[in-house]
Amino acid sequence: MILMLFQKKEGHKPISESLLNKFIRDIYELGYEVGYHHHSEIGWVSGAYNSLIEHASVYGIEDTLREYYIKGKAEGTERRRHDFLTQGKVASPERAPTPKVRKLSPAQRMVAQPAMIDVPRTVKRPGMVERPKVLEGFISVKST
Repeated sequence: MILMLFQKKEGHKPISESLLNKFIRDIYELGYEVGYHHHSEIGWVSGAYNSLIEHASVYGIEDTLREYYIKGKAEGTERRRHDFLTQGKVASPERAPTPKVRKLSPAQRMVAQPAMIDVPRTVKRPGMVERPKVLEGFISVKST
C-alpha cells in the first residue's frame, strides 16, 4: 500500500492541439517578456513559469515548454538589442531653446532683488585660500 503512493505514474493525459498551443504561446510570451524587459527570474516570473510547467506536467510536455521559454527569452533579448540600436542612432537630440537675457537699467539694478546665485557683497574671500607668502620668493634686502 505505501509503495503505491510514491510510485510514478506511467502514462500522461492526452492533450488537445488547442491546449498545447495555449501552453506554448503563454510560456513563449513569458520568456519574450523576460528577455525584452530584463526581468529577474525570481519573484512573479518564477511563479508564472512554475505554474505553467506544473500544469503541463500532467500532459508530459514540460521539456517542450522549457525549450519555447528559452527561445522566447532569446528572441526578446535580440529584439531589445535591435530596438536599442535603431532608436539610439537614428534619433537626433532636440536642441534646447536659447534663454533670452534681460538687460536692466542701472537704476533698476540698484533696487533689484538679488538672484539665488548672486554672492552678497559683504562676503570676502577667506585668507586661507590666498596664496601663501612663502611661495612668492625672497625679498631682496638693501644694504646701506
